[in-house]
Amino acid sequence: MSDIELKAHAERLSGLSLRELAEAGDGRDEALILTAAGLEFDATKQRLDLEALATLLSHARASGLESKRDSLLSGGIVNATENRPALHMAYREGGNLAGSDAAILVKRTQAETREFAERVRSGAYAPSGVRIGRVVNIGIGGSDLGPRLVADALADQAEGGPELRFVASLDPSDLRHAVAGADPASILFIIASKSFSTQETLMSGEAARDWLAGHVGADRAGAHFAAASAAPEKAKAFGIDPTLVFDFPDWVGGRYSVWSAVGLALEIGLGPHVFQAFRDGAKAMDTHFATAPLERNMPVLKGLIDVWNRIGLGYPARCVAAYSARMGKLADYFQQLEMESLGKSVTVDGRPGKTPGGALVWGGNGTEIQHSFFQWLHQGGDVVPVDFIGIARHFASDDPRERALAANMAAQGAALLDGRKVDPAVEPELASHKSMPGGRPSATLLLDDLNPASLGALIALHEHKVFVESVLYDINPFDQWGVELGKVLTKGILDGDISSYDASTRALLARTGLTPG
Repeated sequence: MSDIELKAHAERLSGLSLRELAEAGDGRDEALILTAAGLEFDATKQRLDLEALATLLSHARASGLESKRDSLLSGGIVNATENRPALHMAYREGGNLAGSDAAILVKRTQAETREFAERVRSGAYAPSGVRIGRVVNIGIGGSDLGPRLVADALADQAEGGPELRFVASLDPSDLRHAVAGADPASILFIIASKSFSTQETLMSGEAARDWLAGHVGADRAGAHFAAASAAPEKAKAFGIDPTLVFDFPDWVGGRYSVWSAVGLALEIGLGPHVFQAFRDGAKAMDTHFATAPLERNMPVLKGLIDVWNRIGLGYPARCVAAYSARMGKLADYFQQLEMESLGKSVTVDGRPGKTPGGALVWGGNGTEIQHSFFQWLHQGGDVVPVDFIGIARHFASDDPRERALAANMAAQGAALLDGRKVDPAVEPELASHKSMPGGRPSATLLLDDLNPASLGALIALHEHKVFVESVLYDINPFDQWGVELGKVLTKGILDGDISSYDASTRALLARTGLTPG
């Protein structure tokens, strides 16, 4: 994608204030406010007009977005470097995959995980004679962030079920915290690892197995484990009953895997009906993405705006501010989804990319971060667009705290847009300190309410908008070779084979005693 036209539009718009753009009328609001699948996306505070949007849509069509979207949805090879489709939508019956081998496997796996979840929840599965009261998910990356986000967001809607805990770090304290206070005989561990060889996950799993063996006996410890994996023989060798190893096929990327057997902990802890409603919400967004014209397509608009901010306006980052304590992990989840997918500097066919790829994504719980780094967003020297994510119901809530939460979110967007000019004649010494430039763009995403369906739609929206961006950047969003390099080098250090490492790293390892000097 050429950035010349986008930069020309950016230059043309630079003379307008964001307030002038936001109040322009002429159909701009209708084009920049969309609703779908229980969500409303409002981009009217973006530095964007209808002319620039038309150019973005033209670039999308010229890049083949519509045909590439159709290929994604029908199971085409969209991960060229690994010669794979990306079939995560099959787990929510999205796309055009009915009757395919993937759909058949998904249906079988979902029946298996649901049956097991119901056995655990009912108390019928009690390998040490004690009802399972805690489920500990052991995974990393998407195998951790996805289930952890959903567990936090929907905890108050759980249909009974065991408590959920998570282990991702190799720091021993992570596992200690996950099992603290529970009867070992009442714990079920779930290992989520496609290869069943991811170092962090496997080492934590082995530590959990050894700890459990010390309490319930080595012969019984394996029965306290289930797995989501594409390597059933390795899971069996670990000591897990083969009937409790659920398919996690290689055509599902980790950051897209929460819908699959990787969500087993959620199916047990929240309940199968809640988990299915979560999938159904995502399916509604899949249908919207597949059928809505580009001009009225929420993932398309969101993706185009993020490309515009990155390429047209040159903003290197985006902040995600979730105004709900239950969505405190949302920024972390989007950070992995987007930066692992779009952090690429070569095109699909291996040439140097013409764009820098996707933006840095960061953020947190809006209530908290507006008292910390929002200072930087309002008065710092860099401009970073903000996505405000909140709950529509809060604006008219009977609870004054929820109304205040909504008011804070709306006020922060207004403050970023207008800023503040303090008259030096009134406060000659502090005017420059108290003034804020404004003109800083934001978007607002409202969920009708935070429930399984709206959360599913929100996540699917971002999956699809990442795909939209990848088409315009001409990169593959489904591989992650940059992640693999660190794994290889770590193995070299632990094996003591560091002769090819740089002098600084060798000296560090010698000083700390990890490897011989």
